[in-house]
Amino acid sequence: MKKIYHLAENVSNESGGLRTVVINLDKYLNKNEDFSSLVITNYMEPTDNFFEFKPKKIKNWNYSSELENFAFQKADDFDIAHLHGVFMHTQYVGLKLHERKQKPFVITPHGMLEPWHLKDKALKKNIYRYLILNKILNKSSVLHAITPLEKDNLYRLTNHKQIIEIPNLIYFNEIPKIDYINKEYEYILFLSRIHPKKGLDILIKAMSKINNKSIKLKIVGTENQYSIELKKQCKELNIENRIEFLGSVYGLEKYKLYSNAKAFILPSYSEAIGMVNLEAASCQTPVLTTYKTGINSDWGKNGGIMINPNLDELINSLNLIASWNNNEREQRGKMLSEYVLKEYSWEKKGHLWDDLYNSI
Repeated sequence: MKKIYHLAENVSNESGGLRTVVINLDKYLNKNEDFSSLVITNYMEPTDNFFEFKPKKIKNWNYSSELENFAFQKADDFDIAHLHGVFMHTQYVGLKLHERKQKPFVITPHGMLEPWHLKDKALKKNIYRYLILNKILNKSSVLHAITPLEKDNLYRLTNHKQIIEIPNLIYFNEIPKIDYINKEYEYILFLSRIHPKKGLDILIKAMSKINNKSIKLKIVGTENQYSIELKKQCKELNIENRIEFLGSVYGLEKYKLYSNAKAFILPSYSEAIGMVNLEAASCQTPVLTTYKTGINSDWGKNGGIMINPNLDELINSLNLIASWNNNEREQRGKMLSEYVLKEYSWEKKGHLWDDLYNSI
């Protein structure tokens, strides 16, 4: 049995899709007789069965001597370290484990090395890459890419000879199946982190310009400084009565929101296959997303809609969505759900992780 230790700086709800990815992978491995899995992190939720070591001093690097010491204490118990993310102390610990204990490691950047992200705080990230990160990447046994585009970008960035692509996956059969019963009013749904890369700026602007002025937009995500700016934008556009900020929503209530939406919208400028796209589609809800989210372009041929993240394309697509009758909406949702089961589910694609770990 191979033992896999996951080092992830943050698997709390605030980490968004990364949390779902790590939890699902840990779950899959622990159900597999050929593997076992353990997660070590700086931040988790109180109900998680992981090992948490919160940073105490250098918080902008998530430095934790306790996490590092624990990882070294456990070093003889595991076969492979799997590092999630790239810019924090947790990944540096993986490099030290390799150097001192000859432990192989896998890195999943989770889209953090995509061009959009590297341009954000570029000077700081370039210095870190030069001083620390390039060595970590070069010493890794495998770089895991989530999308074909990320695989290409990682190769251009690192020239690494072992880059393996496995998409984000969802436990399709565990998604609650809730009938589309929305009869009060129609709404489209955004559910993700409230962050500039998610395209909420153009989504709100598009809502002010679409033909149907009765359809609403529900925005779900933990509110922050950026959500204050977005609310100001809504007021300036005089559409605050059509935009609802619901804060964080979890569990069954989240799936009810998915299932009763006219469509789910994630107009991101950069994404490594947003898990929310897969969740919404699994609920048989049509999903509009962008070519920058790493979703296969066949998404647009199987009930979904794919656009470039710009205002004109988004307005046209929202007008199309608003024109759907219930039958077209339901047919699109059903087709997209079947596509996710085939291409993005643990039930159909989980074996790819067996192959990756067994290759090391």
